[in-house]
This record gives sequence, C-alpha cells and structure tokens, in this order.
Amino acid sequence: MLATPRIVAVRDPAGQPLDATPGEAVKRRTLAAHFEECGTRRVRGARITVFARPGRCRVP
Repeated sequence: MLATPRIVAVRDPAGQPLDATPGEAVKRRTLAAHFEECGTRRVRGARITVFARPGRCRVP
C-alpha cells in the first residue's frame, strides 16, 4: 500500500461492523496514517472510496 499514490477501496455500507481480521485492521490503520479520503460513491449498497497521499486527491 505504501508504494502507491492512490488506492481504490470497496467498503461495506455505512453502519456495518468493521472486519475484525488483523489484515483488515492493518489496512485501515495504514490508510488513516498515510492517505486522505478523496471521495466516496455508493454503488448497489457498497461504498467505493478513493484514497490518495495527502495533497494528491486532485488529478493533474
């Protein structure tokens, strides 16, 4: 994850419990510490979120 400037994540609908597996917890911590949320769209109940390095949400 740290080797890429942008990440697209497919997430559960809002209000659903977070996946408690260790790997998913590490992913969430990495996103929170090293990326910012650029935007989220809801598609058929799921959430599609784009994350980017701080200051890199806008596409040049």
